[in-house]
Amino acid sequence: MRSFYIIRGPLCQPLRARSAHIIKRHKFSGRTNSVKKLNPSSLPSTPARTRFAPSPTGYVHIGSLRTALYNYLLAKATGGQFVLRVEDTDQARTVLDAESRLYKDLKWSGLSWDEGPDVGGPYGPYRQSDRLETYTKYAAQLIDEGHAYRCFCTPEQLDQMRTISMQEGNPTIYNRTCTHVPPDVSARRAANGEPHCVRFRCDHAPVVHDLVYKEYAKPGPEDDFIIIKQDGFPTYHFANVVDDYLMKITHVIRGAEWLVSTPRHVALYDAFGWTPPLFAHVGLLVNEEKQKLSKRHGDVDIASWRDRGILPAALLNYVMLLGWSPGKGLKGQSEVMDLEEMVSKFHLRFTKGDITVNEKHKNLQKGHLKRLSQTDSPESFTSVLLPAVEAHIRKYEAERQESIENQGKASGDSIAQKIGPLMPLAKPRHGTDDGVVSRDYLEKLLQIDIQQYTTAAEFVLRNKYLIWTIRPAVHSAALLKETARMLGVSTVDPDDATTLQKETPRSIPELVVMLRDVLRDIGEDRWEQHAIKTAVAPFLQIVYARVKRRDDGEGSAAVDTETEPWGYHLTRWVVAASEPGPSIPCAIELLGKAETMRRLDLASEIAVEITNKK
Repeated sequence: MRSFYIIRGPLCQPLRARSAHIIKRHKFSGRTNSVKKLNPSSLPSTPARTRFAPSPTGYVHIGSLRTALYNYLLAKATGGQFVLRVEDTDQARTVLDAESRLYKDLKWSGLSWDEGPDVGGPYGPYRQSDRLETYTKYAAQLIDEGHAYRCFCTPEQLDQMRTISMQEGNPTIYNRTCTHVPPDVSARRAANGEPHCVRFRCDHAPVVHDLVYKEYAKPGPEDDFIIIKQDGFPTYHFANVVDDYLMKITHVIRGAEWLVSTPRHVALYDAFGWTPPLFAHVGLLVNEEKQKLSKRHGDVDIASWRDRGILPAALLNYVMLLGWSPGKGLKGQSEVMDLEEMVSKFHLRFTKGDITVNEKHKNLQKGHLKRLSQTDSPESFTSVLLPAVEAHIRKYEAERQESIENQGKASGDSIAQKIGPLMPLAKPRHGTDDGVVSRDYLEKLLQIDIQQYTTAAEFVLRNKYLIWTIRPAVHSAALLKETARMLGVSTVDPDDATTLQKETPRSIPELVVMLRDVLRDIGEDRWEQHAIKTAVAPFLQIVYARVKRRDDGEGSAAVDTETEPWGYHLTRWVVAASEPGPSIPCAIELLGKAETMRRLDLASEIAVEITNKK
């Protein structure tokens, strides 16, 4: 017979004390050659002007944030300027609130800009739809100089050309039909309102010098690509070249998917007689299936990371390391960096090839929280995490209420099946702006378990029984599970009263009463962590159990029995249904004396019921 027992006399054993949108992966072809004249690790000796130029066709995702961060770091590391430009020339796909979300998401992450649509600057306007006259002017210059021409071909004619080219096995590029239209005829037809676009005459694809891929040469002929669409708006290829030149951008850091388009950009620079900026194309972010992440999928949306409760500094730190590292021998703790440290350590040595997203954000989150807890007041970071925690509690509380209305119908793994009503101290206080739960209480909970925080969802699930009360059925199941662990079996049948009586002959109820008496003697005025720890420590150290261990082979038979301190397990079962969480004294202090005693009374009833079950 195996049971719990109390050791008398000196103790001889020490206490032993948690989505990306999938599109077809874009592959670029061509050849890259190493050249020694470009040193990818060197920062420029003069101030760099960089830009982040998103299109408002979706929300900022982690790939976009990484691009913005790299450009920001280069500008700040060299004493230059970081420019925000909105490239809204694709009017058909523009999302109404994308621009306002852009500002909100970037500011939340901790990035700021020296020039932009909302702050102005000497080279504005910084929204492309406000610069149409500029693009028309420079397109006209290219036409006048013979580098561009108007194209009057209809969509039907273009489709026919492509079909013929495919049938003949030729590249599906424009056949330059409209290059034979005399300039005066072209100008007259355009003045008469005949629909047309403007094409750039691209006689060759120049070699691109890149800080990451060195020399890149695109194979095959280049198309006479469109620079002004029929609606009068410029294409990305044209507008970004004109804007980068006029805004005096010195460096362009962007995703490697743009490398195949860069020969077009360099050709435009050559046609104008302008010096192009230095380019650095960084590896694409891909999922485990090696498919590109997209900003139009919520799982990588910046707002989704904010809603999950990740710290802005941790997110910036995370995206920085997706294709960049401090250097050999500097990994580990040195990878945890705030924005100021990122600026001081930044270099232009990026990783080539696709970058698979990983789970490093969890460790970085813990690293940043550890730093903050050691240097800042708790309120400085709990206030950042609080909204996300509140949102998840609100969600789970709604599920619980819905389960009640549906007479307990909920999925088996739903949290609604495991929690009771909000515990008294966690309920919103009258006369405050609390939502579904007390903010003061949540701040205290965050402070005592901050070292284990990864995401808001995991934090709430980990601490659910410090927010909600424990359902009796859950409390009973937890005791059966703990008993099964002690007996060395996978499960204990609650109807098998004989087994329970043999293995736990009324010891559990007696021990619960003992624990209740220990805690009852602590006055309300002394209900704090130190007093609780002092009072409970002897109980935790004197309660032992003989725990049956299985062998490491087939696991079909128990071969050994060990003596294990069990007071800790019993107390955690009483307090939190054996769920992990903060230290026992911290948890008991947070629950308050009234709720702790209520849980002890409930635990006593459950222990008696199970032990005496017949």
